[in-house]
Amino acid sequence: MKKTLLSLSLLAVTSVSNAAVVNLGLVDSSCNFNGTDKGLVSFNGGTYLNCELPTSIIEGNNTVILAKESADTLDPIVWTLPGIVVVGNGNTQNADPSTVDKTVLQIEAGAQIAGAVDSASALIISRGAQINAQGTANDPVVFSSLDNNMTGSGEWGGLILAGFGESNACPSGAIAGGQMGDTCTMEGVASAAYFGAGHLSAPNAMSSGTLNYVVVAEGGHVISDGNEINGLTLYAVSSSTTINNIHVQGNADDGVEFFGGNVGISNMWMACNEDDSVDWDLGFQGFLSNVNIKQNDGAGYGLELASNPDNANALPRSKGTVANMSIDFVGSTAPAASGIPFDLKQGTDGVFSNVVIGAGYNSPVKCMRTDSAVTGGSHWSVIEYGCDATHSGPTAWNLPASNSSATGFTASTFWAAAPSCQ
Repeated sequence: MKKTLLSLSLLAVTSVSNAAVVNLGLVDSSCNFNGTDKGLVSFNGGTYLNCELPTSIIEGNNTVILAKESADTLDPIVWTLPGIVVVGNGNTQNADPSTVDKTVLQIEAGAQIAGAVDSASALIISRGAQINAQGTANDPVVFSSLDNNMTGSGEWGGLILAGFGESNACPSGAIAGGQMGDTCTMEGVASAAYFGAGHLSAPNAMSSGTLNYVVVAEGGHVISDGNEINGLTLYAVSSSTTINNIHVQGNADDGVEFFGGNVGISNMWMACNEDDSVDWDLGFQGFLSNVNIKQNDGAGYGLELASNPDNANALPRSKGTVANMSIDFVGSTAPAASGIPFDLKQGTDGVFSNVVIGAGYNSPVKCMRTDSAVTGGSHWSVIEYGCDATHSGPTAWNLPASNSSATGFTASTFWAAAPSCQ
């Protein structure tokens, strides 16, 4: 079937400058010509049309829409990931920002995207491409596994965005500086997939798109220690990308991890993730605002923050900003030493304000662990806690006195279907 070009006057397309809305030219009209019809499937308490996406989506400067339902049969659709699905071609080594594919994947409010259960399936938005997933509080875009509940963990991979931003593992200007060039590759992906601006004279601020009212649940594929797919992974993503209202639930690895870049996230709920809820490294310079974290039994640190595992003095140094955060432990047993609120290491810096550490972390639990390479020490303001502020680790990054005027961020998640921690 020939690809269909749809007039922009007939479709509501938000915040995209691409030339046209197209379909992928696949044969099944039931899947709006964007997927392969795998029949009806029982999913999340209902019956959905299973539309399997191709593993590569490259459409030039055009936009592809994943709708909530079939225009042909009117059945609700679950868009399934048969494995690693890559949008664009910026994952290839030495991709050029001026010529890279700039496909936009637009996902309608209420659309469901699911990875095959017990798989390393993931959706990768490669350098130059964009995702435009704009749900609503009552109708979020939901990424999960292809089963009948939202209570699993590690059942699929996750959502990955990559940009041409800065990373201290392969900094821009690297060729002139005698470095290795475009050598930063993603974790958890079998074939090499590149990110960052190591082959460019300067980082490029191209947007990776928009995420708003998006849920990522049941993900986290662990290949080996240090080689995982997180719930939401952001590789050298720039601040021109917009990310608001994100809920990551029950991930087997980290809830969200930043590898460099300077993107920010506002309004984020991290619930019941099995490793760290927030992880940054490789020169992250962005911000987190309005953060609610609930850690469960066996989980890792609330926030594991690093700069570079191989060179604590690598530039740019990680220095993220965290404002308005509530973090608590909701498990039935006391958290282990590897599950305390903060772990700061490998040269990171950071700025933290209006933070409430909940009673689940009360003393004798330590508030924080630091290593000898951590910089700074005076970047905390208005923090309330009952944990033991005599940190674990060799660096004196002591907390100020507990301040009861801290309010944190206690708003309930927008995701009405969020399960409780198991």
